[in-house]
Amino acid sequence: MSSPSLRDRAAPLTLPTLIAALVAWLVAAAIAFRSSLLTSFAMVFGNGGDGRLIAYLHEHLFASLQGRAELLSPAFYFPQKNVLGYTDAFLLNALPYSALRGLGLDPFLASQILAIILSLCCFASTLVIGRRYLRLSPALAICAAVLVTFPSNLMFKTAEAHPNFFALYYVPCLVLLALWTIEEFPRPTGWSLLRAAGFGAAYGLLFATSFYVAWLFALTVLFGLGTVAVFRGSETLALLRQHPRSCVMLVGAALTGFAIGAIPVLTIYLPALQQQAGRSFRDYVSFAPFPTDLINVGIRNMVWGPVVERLIGDAQHERALAVTPLMTAALILLLLRLRRTASAGPLPWQLLFATSCVAVWGLSWIATLRIGTFSAFWLPYHLLPGAVAIRAGDRIQLLVNLWVVAGLMVLLQYWLDAASPDRGIRRKLIAAIIVALCLIEQINLQPAGLARRDELAQLAAVPAAPPKCGAFVVDAGSPFDGKQLDAMWISAKLRLPTLNGDSGWAPPGWRLNDPTIGYDDAVRLWITTTDLNVPLCRYDRGARQWSPYPLPADEGTADRQ
Repeated sequence: MSSPSLRDRAAPLTLPTLIAALVAWLVAAAIAFRSSLLTSFAMVFGNGGDGRLIAYLHEHLFASLQGRAELLSPAFYFPQKNVLGYTDAFLLNALPYSALRGLGLDPFLASQILAIILSLCCFASTLVIGRRYLRLSPALAICAAVLVTFPSNLMFKTAEAHPNFFALYYVPCLVLLALWTIEEFPRPTGWSLLRAAGFGAAYGLLFATSFYVAWLFALTVLFGLGTVAVFRGSETLALLRQHPRSCVMLVGAALTGFAIGAIPVLTIYLPALQQQAGRSFRDYVSFAPFPTDLINVGIRNMVWGPVVERLIGDAQHERALAVTPLMTAALILLLLRLRRTASAGPLPWQLLFATSCVAVWGLSWIATLRIGTFSAFWLPYHLLPGAVAIRAGDRIQLLVNLWVVAGLMVLLQYWLDAASPDRGIRRKLIAAIIVALCLIEQINLQPAGLARRDELAQLAAVPAAPPKCGAFVVDAGSPFDGKQLDAMWISAKLRLPTLNGDSGWAPPGWRLNDPTIGYDDAVRLWITTTDLNVPLCRYDRGARQWSPYPLPADEGTADRQ
């Protein structure tokens, strides 16, 4: 007799559970996005640097879909082509963002509303995974969804600087699609194969949405599967031998979908890779976390902030992304206790799963930590494809949080189910206290950092460029006054290319942000390097005036005259 499929073992989702979950999401989202909601979206997540860049790139996708821009060549770093591959391309966001823009929302508001919508998708996916497939009680499944969707490190990272990490919300959706794919295993259907292909394509596109999220998630999966192989390797191989046709069909469909999803990824990034060699390992080490950062959740965390400030100080923001200490400790201690009292023989799947989650947590720190000038990340840096693009390894903790939450909730459910009748109420009370404390320690007081209305007002004040302008630069200003992003947004408004630019990389020979060279000298050097011969203008942001910018050849002619 064949064993029941994943569908047969799945727990149901009832209407009361869905209603309670919706209420929980509304409350949690109101707390997480409060700085935007309380200001009527005058403040949105991000900052004046990366936040503006990310919104600009979304706007470029919108313009590309409308036929107003060339997808691979946003109109900055002009006349350099194929510069979209210098940073995240946000492809999965293109259609929903464009829909919001089509409804009349401005670029910054559309980006913020998109993040809120994606949070609901993440919450719902996590709820279904927890209830149907991990068989958590409705209460634990709802709490797991809150902890996955609104963790301290994600809300700090996105509010402080990098709303691109809202792409993490796609991960539970992909996991749900993968589980849906294998619901009928070992009897795959045509729909199963279609879902497998859809999963592969969506995961491929995730690399062109947020490379960090896609690549680091794969690394955590590698850690998790490696742990399962250690404990159940022979059983896994036996399963593969027992159902080779089903496994080959599902894996083949997923790989086919991934190959299709990777086509735009390669189209976007191969031209950039031909110009750039990737980041140096020294660059990685300069951003790597220290052992003390194991508890570094940042000084803005409501519970742990004062402790972190006293022990570590206000560390560089890339190092303030640890999974909250209480939740991590609860997972590890509960696992140790349950494994110590477990009967002899194979581990129950719940303990094996939690063991894998703890291994993901531990190995992620071992792989990314910096000791002196060395980091074990040297190994994946030289062995794994794509590792040379990783600058800040501590960002893996954004993905590790998913594993810690899942492991803790599965253990708590296993612990509650194993309770005798006389201990059931006591264990439920202890579990409720643990979960409540884990929820409270996620509250991060970092406010949204991008003044939306100020950005729109400054952009609205820019006058039209003279008709003869074929491209432009902005005035030199001061070294760190945001001139590059100012120029990019002016370019988007006027549909006029700019020599200025800002992204993860810059074209070879472009030095307009180099403090060791005069700004005008850098502009002329770039003009000479690229043989630029279109009429060039300068925009003075203070005076809000346009003027001709002489090309080097024009200056030479004037000198001779």
